Amino acid sequence: MKDKLNHFIWFLWGTKTKKTLSLLAISSIVLCAVFIRTIPNYTTQLGFELVWLSDYLKYQSGYCINEDRILDKEEIYKKAIGQYLDKKLILTCKIDEYRVYYYGSFWRSKYQIGYYELENINLQNWMQTLEKYYRDGKTTEEIFINELKAKKTDPKKYIKINLKDMSAGFDRPIIFGDYAFDLMLDYGFVLHQNFFGINHGILETENINIMKERERVYYLNKKNSSLYTIKFDNCGNIDFDMYEKFLQAREAQGG
Repeated sequence: MKDKLNHFIWFLWGTKTKKTLSLLAISSIVLCAVFIRTIPNYTTQLGFELVWLSDYLKYQSGYCINEDRILDKEEIYKKAIGQYLDKKLILTCKIDEYRVYYYGSFWRSKYQIGYYELENINLQNWMQTLEKYYRDGKTTEEIFINELKAKKTDPKKYIKINLKDMSAGFDRPIIFGDYAFDLMLDYGFVLHQNFFGINHGILETENINIMKERERVYYLNKKNSSLYTIKFDNCGNIDFDMYEKFLQAREAQGG
């Protein structure tokens, strides 16, 4: 009889405990639904973080939660584009190392990978300058390396933000050298509320007519930028999955 009584008491206690735990679980879910939200945070692996409702509302009004302030528009665009430039360089170097390791030195980048600034060329005369050298029979490499004295630089120093027409670029011609030369000018990025588009670039070419056509597209492309776009959060951190992009681009083409 005593054993049956003990069993009954344990049964009641267990049932009550289960109900209590269930109620606690339901209450927790309800509280989370009411008071907890997610906001973008591209410094995390998942690209978001959980915050209290109060911080969510602050984020919605433009706050960078980590810094507890609203970043100036120019500041946030410069930070986001600067991150993109840095990550692009790191990614390109990793791809180059991979190709050399698996495919041999034939696939090594022709130039030391990096950003370069040039002498005796600016945003007003760049086309005429390049056209002159091409007419003289110079190759792209001879023009940039020998004639214009390309030297390694940090392009972030020269980022120029234009909030009037929502564009960004550089205050001077910058080239990115890897397997070829990419010429970057004053309209390299098209700005949006929380993302920017990468404008169609001007690649190296020894056909000046092709370069002129690329220039025309480059400057007419203000509303339809976009080889691709990059999202950023309120702190200016960009959504850039380095590993995923590495896997997509690492294989040597044609080899």
